[in-house]
Amino acid sequence: MEDIKPYQVSVPEEALKKLKAKLALTSFPDELDDAEWAYGAPLADVQRLVKYWQEKYDWRHHEAEMNKLPQYITSISVKGFDDLDIHFLHQPSPKKTAIPLLFVHGWPGSFLEVTKILPLLANPKDGEPAFHIVAPSIPNFGFSQGVKKKGFGIAQYAETCHNLMQKLGYTQYGE
Repeated sequence: MEDIKPYQVSVPEEALKKLKAKLALTSFPDELDDAEWAYGAPLADVQRLVKYWQEKYDWRHHEAEMNKLPQYITSISVKGFDDLDIHFLHQPSPKKTAIPLLFVHGWPGSFLEVTKILPLLANPKDGEPAFHIVAPSIPNFGFSQGVKKKGFGIAQYAETCHNLMQKLGYTQYGE
């Protein structure tokens, strides 16, 4: 566990400026009359989101909120692939009887999906089960490294998560 390092989100200011510039240059397509959601997100919704990201979204505020979470990064081996740097949230419970729980986000999604239920799972009321929560950013998502070789599928995602749990000392866990 010596190569498990604390992680802080820190997006360079230049990347945020580049994002805002790209948003400002966005060209929107025409939309079919009354298409609504039949062909994807309605144009008005997309334009509203772009404007929000350009003018109101405060990345630094959200970055600071993310950095309050117990985040880490470590190298994980996957058979047939180079080692991957995997980002994860790890919230151990103070309860000795806590059960290790692997929380895997959906697509599209991120490790942040678990944050609303962290207090309920890690430190529940007396008599309720408690959990040690591990929520990785799966490879190619969020702050985990992307795979550079074809053939990385469901089995390799599962192996990545299993190897992370093993590295954390959890030989048995719920998922």
